[in-house]
Amino acid sequence: MKLESAEYLHKVYKTIIKGWGSPEHQAQAFADAILAGDLLGKDMQGMGIAMIDHLMMQHDQINMTAEPTVEQDNNNYLVINGNRGLGQYIMTDAMHRVIEKAKQHTFGIGLVHNWHDIGCASAYTRLALDHDCIGILTVNSVTQNAPWGGRELKMSAAPFSYACPTGDMAAIIGDTSVSGVYETYLSQAVLAGKKMDSKCLVDPETGELTDDPEPYIEHPEHRAAPLLAAPVFPNVKLYVMNVFLEIMTGLLTPGGFTSPQMEYPSMHALAANSDRKLKRGGGAFLMVVNIADLMPLALFKSQVDQWIQTLKSTKLQQGFEEITLPGENALRAEADRLKHGIPVQPQYWAGIQAMATEVGIDLEALRD
Repeated sequence: MKLESAEYLHKVYKTIIKGWGSPEHQAQAFADAILAGDLLGKDMQGMGIAMIDHLMMQHDQINMTAEPTVEQDNNNYLVINGNRGLGQYIMTDAMHRVIEKAKQHTFGIGLVHNWHDIGCASAYTRLALDHDCIGILTVNSVTQNAPWGGRELKMSAAPFSYACPTGDMAAIIGDTSVSGVYETYLSQAVLAGKKMDSKCLVDPETGELTDDPEPYIEHPEHRAAPLLAAPVFPNVKLYVMNVFLEIMTGLLTPGGFTSPQMEYPSMHALAANSDRKLKRGGGAFLMVVNIADLMPLALFKSQVDQWIQTLKSTKLQQGFEEITLPGENALRAEADRLKHGIPVQPQYWAGIQAMATEVGIDLEALRD
């Protein structure tokens, strides 16, 4: 797998999105967010997400110059309409607005609707670290799970991220999907000719569980690969958390909507609905906590460091070499990739090349 520098990929992303018609500041936010996924080892939320944006752009589903509209602004919270804009820009802008609310009122909250894919969730929660704040973000998604005991695609694969500042230790950055099996893992298994490690899919006709994703994935080579069968939650606790996040996003957000109301951006769905806009961006919940309003910042950071050290001093289970905190391995990957380059998956790079060709960009010329 070839390696590309972070500087080069950022230039590629920014140049392509400007070629699509986005203004400078939106292109910058897009490139920052896509690169964040690549650097943290979440390329399906980095370069892979750019493929979905490309598909939506081709079918005129994204307003490439849209600016968010603040629909409610009351003390410490905001309700924001993304106006079908680029999710990477809309969510970056929303997080900055919520940070300002937290600076004024200790706790800032944002509820956002009507945007397109955001990709790597921690790209936005990490923005709070620059202000010594705690950042929290979750959004609902298209349906990618069956409800507990069900066999139909009715529930989200909601990302959930938080970022917490520390003193001398690495920042704590949680970034996970509150789902059973992410659809990209199924596509990767199909492309590799492998089965899953567990029976994590339920056949829509028989209701039986299976570990073979091949019959249920269309176009596994594309990041937007529709599911023909629903993944199941590995335990009821994850299901309970998923329900909570839907409440806080699609149901709580004024103007938002739930995952079952969203439409998957497949090539077939877009071609069949070329005369209307697909429902995307159901709801997002953002929260920022200004620590310094609650206690001395240095005290908080020292307490977090001490707590981390307590956890890391735990006696290890067999097969483990160390205790790591959420985000620690991802930050190590980021440092390594900044130094040595980012591995690029061939199918994702082929998508980037197609984007560049459409807008007349010479990718090799960008290396100069």
